[in-house]
Amino acid sequence: MRSPLRISIYLGLAAVFAAVASVQFGAQVAQSGRNQDPLLETLNGEFIAQYQAALADSLAQAGPVIFEEGNDCILIRKGERTRVEVKPVEYHELKAVAHIPLALYVMLSFPHEESLSATRIERLRHYRELMAEARRTLPSRHFTPDQLDRQQKIFTASFKFLDGVLAAGRVDREALSSFAREIAPLLLANVRDAAAVELERLYAAAAAWRKELSPAEWNALHVVMIGPHMPREREISMQFFERLFHERTEGQRVIYAEALWKEQDAFNLLATHIVDGAAGQAFFGDPMRMHRDLLSDAATAYLDAHPLNP
Repeated sequence: MRSPLRISIYLGLAAVFAAVASVQFGAQVAQSGRNQDPLLETLNGEFIAQYQAALADSLAQAGPVIFEEGNDCILIRKGERTRVEVKPVEYHELKAVAHIPLALYVMLSFPHEESLSATRIERLRHYRELMAEARRTLPSRHFTPDQLDRQQKIFTASFKFLDGVLAAGRVDREALSSFAREIAPLLLANVRDAAAVELERLYAAAAAWRKELSPAEWNALHVVMIGPHMPREREISMQFFERLFHERTEGQRVIYAEALWKEQDAFNLLATHIVDGAAGQAFFGDPMRMHRDLLSDAATAYLDAHPLNP
């Protein structure tokens, strides 16, 4: 019997996939439908409808799924959810302090102006007040003694640089670059510690779920990571799960749902990966072939044979 979660997913797919722009076979034909005779349009429309049905069915029969969203990893299994926090408060405290020099760099670089406007100076002074308030709370936070000393050094260097800018009323671009380079090792040390916090939580969650799932469920398990564009390349949890499942690349059991902030949209992407992976294996002996433009190899061959001469 299908769970309420899977039934709701199944019913929701009909509307979600009404415009299947991501279907490689169907999308390009649909976009050029006005240049096509009605019979072929009808034929292609039937393909799209069948593809939608396949997507829905793939989700209805899929095994358990791990979603990483925000601070949590969520195991969805037989309609039930098990939530584990993988980014605790320690992680966010390290990140927030590391963001201070980055904030100063952004505030002083965009837009570029040598002499600071009154508005820019007011904004910098306000940020300095926030920095001062935050610094007073450092001893009560979750830092180890070594980490606390490092946070103090980040604050001290940031205050020194910011106070010099405010006193001069202008930005020295060379001094800004030097500040960024000199403080970078401290930021990377915070990054190292934050990564260790998250990975320790992921190790523990994976070990617990491995014991809970049957071998068949574990082998059918998919992971969907929801996140923004910039950290996609070698994102921390993606690296963890790719190594856990011995996946060489993203796109099979481990999937990055870029900017798909609604869980249903991420489910839909998972369905597309499942169906397109099966089709790629069946037609081309490569489950990843449909994960890129089907015209890509032909385009490369054509462009190699017809060099551009701008």
